[in-house]
Amino acid sequence: MDDIAKYLKALVYLQVNQQSGGEFGKPEVLLSRAGFKHKEIADILGKKEAAVAKTVRRAKLTQERENANGE
Repeated sequence: MDDIAKYLKALVYLQVNQQSGGEFGKPEVLLSRAGFKHKEIADILGKKEAAVAKTVRRAKLTQERENANGE
């Protein structure tokens, strides 16, 4: 995916999330799903890469637990 398409996809994810009151998750997770690397997400959001990685990892673990429990 070229860079412009990737950034447009990210903007759409973030805009939908903002309009929905954040019910689709944290921006870090949305940007990760859009294909951004942790470093890129950190730069976009003005956060540390380690913090982004931790947030994404926790979201994945939560999702795995929910899937395992049949929720």
